[in-house]
Amino acid sequence: MLFLAVVLSVISSVLTATAVVSANVTVTASTGSPTTLTYRGTITRAGVLRDVVMAVPPGSTGRITSVNGTVTTASPGVLRWRPAKPIAVAVGARLAIPLYGLRLPSGGPWSLVFKATGTTGAVLSSGSGILGLQATVPPAAVKIIATNPIPGQTTTLTYAGTVGRAGVLSSVRMQLPAGASGAVTSINGTLATSGGYATWRPRAPLSVKAGARLSIPVNGLVLSKYGGILTLAMSASTSTGTALMSGSTTLALIAPPAAMPAIPPGSLPGGRAGCPANWPATATENAKTGTADWVIPPSMNGALAAYLTQTSATCGDIVGLKVTSGDPVSVVAYRMGYYQGLGAREIWRQDGVPTVIQPDPTTGGTDNGHDLRMTSAAHWSMTTTIPIDGTWVPGTYLVKVSGGGVASYAPLTIRDDSGAKHDLLIQQATATWQAYNNYGGVSFYTSLATGSGRLTFDRPYAEGQGSGQFLPLEQGLVFWAESKGLDVTYWTDEDLDAFGGQVADRARTVFLPGHDEYYSLRMRAALSQAIAAGVNVANLGANTAYRRITYTDDSRRAWDIDRYTAGYTSTTWRYLGDGYASQPLLGAEYICAVVGNTLTTTNGWLFDGVEPGTDLPGFVAGEVDYVQPGLYQQAGQAIVASATGACRTSGQATPMHVTTYTAPSGARVLNGSTFAYGCFLVARCPSNWAVPAPSVTSQQAVGAMVANIAEWVSRGDLVVPIDTAKLRAAVPKQALATASQP
Repeated sequence: MLFLAVVLSVISSVLTATAVVSANVTVTASTGSPTTLTYRGTITRAGVLRDVVMAVPPGSTGRITSVNGTVTTASPGVLRWRPAKPIAVAVGARLAIPLYGLRLPSGGPWSLVFKATGTTGAVLSSGSGILGLQATVPPAAVKIIATNPIPGQTTTLTYAGTVGRAGVLSSVRMQLPAGASGAVTSINGTLATSGGYATWRPRAPLSVKAGARLSIPVNGLVLSKYGGILTLAMSASTSTGTALMSGSTTLALIAPPAAMPAIPPGSLPGGRAGCPANWPATATENAKTGTADWVIPPSMNGALAAYLTQTSATCGDIVGLKVTSGDPVSVVAYRMGYYQGLGAREIWRQDGVPTVIQPDPTTGGTDNGHDLRMTSAAHWSMTTTIPIDGTWVPGTYLVKVSGGGVASYAPLTIRDDSGAKHDLLIQQATATWQAYNNYGGVSFYTSLATGSGRLTFDRPYAEGQGSGQFLPLEQGLVFWAESKGLDVTYWTDEDLDAFGGQVADRARTVFLPGHDEYYSLRMRAALSQAIAAGVNVANLGANTAYRRITYTDDSRRAWDIDRYTAGYTSTTWRYLGDGYASQPLLGAEYICAVVGNTLTTTNGWLFDGVEPGTDLPGFVAGEVDYVQPGLYQQAGQAIVASATGACRTSGQATPMHVTTYTAPSGARVLNGSTFAYGCFLVARCPSNWAVPAPSVTSQQAVGAMVANIAEWVSRGDLVVPIDTAKLRAAVPKQALATASQP
C-alpha cells in the first residue's frame, strides 16, 4: 500500500471566503522504539508547498526518514521536510508528514511546532501540537498571565488550565519561555525546573474533578532578553502517568524600545573668519555652471589612491590629503548636486601636486588580548592640505585626484555650522562605508575568523572608485534633493555621533541613506531623541542601526566592534536584547541580502502619480527589512507597501515591508526597507546586483515615491516639484558589497 507523506484530504465541510480555518496541528506517535511521529496540520492559506518544519522532542535520536520528500536538519531540534515535487495546496487541505526512526527521550509531554511554508515565503499553516498525552483528554483551555511581560526582566507567570479527567493529581508540568532562568518558587507545593519545564507537585495527593480549574504561579522567573510570541504548553497527570489535562497557548513577551541616554546639544563650532553667516539657497547654488569633468571613466581606474584626514568638515577647517601615486597629480574638489543635470560643480583645484609611492598599509593591532586586524595607512606622508573657506558651500563633495592616466576619489562632507535650521538633513553612512572597505587588507566581512574588529578612516576606499558607497547608493538622493531645490543640508555618521543632540536644531526632517548599518550608542540615542523631539525620519534604505560600534576617541577616526564575545551575533545591537532591534526604532527589521526582485505599485498614497500595477523590476535589492511579528511595533504602525525578495544565500522567498508610524511627539517615521531608492533616482544601480538597468518608467516612479515620502514624512514642509530630473553625466556603474548578516 502506498502511504502518501502529504495527504491532501479536503475537509468535508464547505469553507467560505470568510470562514475561520484553524491549523489544528496534532502530533501522534506509534508504539515501540524507534517510533514514527506523524505531524498533521490544516492549510490556512493556499499556495505551492515549499517545505514543512517540525520540532522534535529535545534529546530525540535516531536515523530519521520520510517518504515523498527529503528530511534534513533545519536547526538543533528542528527538522525540515521538502516535497520531491511542487505540491499545490488549497485552504482546508490536511497535511500529514510521517517521520520514521525516531527514538524519543523519557519525559513529556512536549509542545511541538509545525509550520508549512509556500514557495513565495508565505506561511501556509502554522501551529503546535502536544505529544505524550492521551488524545481523549478534553482541551485544557490553557491561559498564561505574566505580571511583567518584558524580556530581560523578572516576572511571575501564572499557568491556568481546566482539568479534563477526574483523578488524583500528582504533578503539573509547565513549559517555560526559552532562555528563562532564576530561582523560581510557587505555592502549596514544590517546584523543580529541568529541560525548559517547571514541574509543580502538591504537598499531598490532590483529588480533582473534571472541569476543575488549576492555577499555578511560577514566581521569580527571569525572562530571556529575547522574547516574541511564544507557544507554551501545560499538562497535569497522575502518579501513574495518566493525563488529567493538556493544552497550550501563546504568550506575547514583547520588549519595548530600549531606554537611551540623553545626548546634550553641545555647541556649534561657531563663526570663523572668512565664513559667511548665511549660505546660498539650494536652487541658487544649483543655477551655477556645472561640469561633467568630475566623472572618472573606467579607463582611468588604477593603483592611484587617496584619502582625506576628515570625513566631514566645516568652514574654517583645513583638511589633509594623502595620495599614493608617484606622479604629479591634479586635485579638484567638486560639490555634488544637480547643476543642469551634470551632477557637480568645481569648487577648488590644485594642479601639479607632487606625490610619492606610499608604503603599504599595515594590518594588525591588539586590544584587551583581541586581534584587531585593523588595516591602516595612517603612516602615509601628507601630500597636500585643502583649506575649507567660504567658497565651499555646505554639501557632499568628491575630491578627484588624477595623474599618470589614472584617477580616484576621496569623499568629503561639508557641514553647515552656521546655526541655520533646514527643512531636510541627508546623512552620509560613512561608518558603514568603512565596514565594507577592504583597501590594503581586510574589511569587517573578510571572514568570521579574520575580519577586522577595528576599522579606521585612515585609508582610501576600495569601493566606488574611492567614493566608498556614495556613488553606488547615495548620490541619487543628493542629486534628487538638489534638483528639486529643497532646503537641504548634509552630515555624516561621525557628525551624528558628535553633534547628535543638535538634530532638532539643525533640521525638521532627516533622510537616512540606503545602507546606514553601523551605529554607535550616541548615534542611536541621538536618532531616538530626535524622533521624541518631533524630528521626522525617512529611512530610505534597509539594515539600518543593525550593528553596534564604539568610536575609539573623540577624533572618530576609528571604531571598534565586538566580534569576540559571540562572533557575528555580538556585533549586533539585538545581541543586547529585543528592545535594541531596529524595528522598535524605525518600524521594520533586517532579514537578509537579496537578489533583485520586483515591486508592483498599488493605489496607496506612496504611489500617488504612478499607475497602479506598474512593475519596478529590481527595486527589491541589496538588503531588505520586514515587520517581524515577535518584535515591538509602534502604536498605529502600518505597512504601506510590500513585495517578496529571494535571499542570496538560501534562495528562499522573503517579505519586504515599507512601514510608517507617527510618534507621540508627532514625528513621522518611514522605513523604506530596500537599498534601491538612491540608485533608481539616477537610473544607475550597482553593477553586481544583476538587476535590470532602471528604465525611464522605473526612475520616474521611484522619483514620485520619494517625493510622496518627503511630503508625507515632513507633514507638508517639503513640497516637491513634479518635474523629472535626469543625470546627464555618464557615470560608470559601481560594484557594491553586501553581506547576509546572521
